[in-house]
Amino acid sequence: MSDEEKRKEPAPEIYKHLPNPKNNLDFASLPWNLNHPDKHNYVLLKTPSEWNESHLKSVPFSIYPFASTKLDVTPATTSLNYGTTIWEGLKCFRTKRNRAAVYRPDMNYKRFCNGAEAMCLPVPSYDLFMRCIQFVIQANAELIPPLEDGVKLYIRPIIFGSGIQLGLYPSKEFSLCFYVSPTGNYFKGKSVGGLKLHLETKYCRASRGGTGNVKCSGNYAVTLRPLMSAKKQGFHDNLYIELETYTKGNINNAVIQELSAANVFLVLKNGCIVTPSLERGTILPGVTRDSVLQIVQEYKDEIRSAMVKSTGDSDVEVKILERDVLVADFLEATEAFITGTAAEVVPISSLATGEGEEKFEVTLKFGDFLPGGPVTEIILKILREIMTESRACERTATWLPDPFGTEENFKALEG
Repeated sequence: MSDEEKRKEPAPEIYKHLPNPKNNLDFASLPWNLNHPDKHNYVLLKTPSEWNESHLKSVPFSIYPFASTKLDVTPATTSLNYGTTIWEGLKCFRTKRNRAAVYRPDMNYKRFCNGAEAMCLPVPSYDLFMRCIQFVIQANAELIPPLEDGVKLYIRPIIFGSGIQLGLYPSKEFSLCFYVSPTGNYFKGKSVGGLKLHLETKYCRASRGGTGNVKCSGNYAVTLRPLMSAKKQGFHDNLYIELETYTKGNINNAVIQELSAANVFLVLKNGCIVTPSLERGTILPGVTRDSVLQIVQEYKDEIRSAMVKSTGDSDVEVKILERDVLVADFLEATEAFITGTAAEVVPISSLATGEGEEKFEVTLKFGDFLPGGPVTEIILKILREIMTESRACERTATWLPDPFGTEENFKALEG
């Protein structure tokens, strides 16, 4: 469909105040998927070079019905041939103050900019990014679920090379797209308890000097084959290592990275919560990952009683560190959990190698049941209380901007 034909489509309703959730939608039972696309609207902008003021002004007039308005794609589209696509994942939900909130969009913007630069894509301004988020939510406002743990309106911004070419060079046209889907919990129906993870020693997700810290499509494509293999062996997902640090017979000293689409944390017997450092450039700087780091720093006194239960040490002190995490650290862990926009916080029940791999296996005593061990449980509880506005502090004051506030207030991250 041409741009002119798209403009002839009926304009979607833009809600300036939060409406009630759409009738006859069972939000609580929705899987983690593209749900009810016939009810969605999306934002689409294009440029041959950079994003400018004209794009900012055109956002309200660049919203299209998802089901009836298709992207213009040819076999020679740059992103299809050379993978020049980055994307983000945000969530919008209702709070106990009977308003909507978008979770930490400024963090997603920073990561989006990093990805655009890495993939030779034009970086949108902060104003453009935030305006697109605000309008795509207002154009899908009835799809914001009722207040309930784990349900959300998921928002996915994408930039991709939409030009037509055969040679290897940056695209001559770029598309900026924001689409949504109401979703349930990421692991709904996948596990009655914690995650059974496969320690992947054959396949690599990312190496140093690569794009492991970029949210580009290729980083997910390379996980699909190992993920299917792991599931055939009865695992839920893979935990990747930096293969350059692994030598056969010395698996304990291999450096851990992350899962297919989530970061990892370990709760050690000495009271230290550790997560892989970003300094190696091989893992994504997750927004929920950063939130957990800040939650533990802010509420470590409150978390201490849970740490005592987890470790059995009445004198333990809570600490949190970003550092190189080794496979051997799992042998010193009382709990482990994963974090992500979709998953939030989910416990790990076990980690083991699979068929034809060097033997390693560890079972975590608190991982058999949700929501996990004492430390995992209280971190998730605090996170959800912050999200629902049941608690707040100065550190989290800008985490929940209201998409139905003024544009200036939304950009200033005001609730």
